[in-house]
Amino acid sequence: EGSDSLIPLSKYIRSGRSPINLRWAIQIHGSQLECFGAIIRYGNRWLVSEKELFQWIRKQGRENHE
Repeated sequence: EGSDSLIPLSKYIRSGRSPINLRWAIQIHGSQLECFGAIIRYGNRWLVSEKELFQWIRKQGRENHE
């Protein structure tokens, strides 16, 4: 799958590619993730954009260490 593809959340979690607990991150930072484009709500499903997710994680890491 390309880096610009949208992957259903459950499939992405099963893939093991997420370096964080994504369900927890959505509960705590869901609006941030959504605004950043890392997750997109489609009906009652969440879709993950891996490229934006990794960018968001890097941004959070930088902001938490400044």
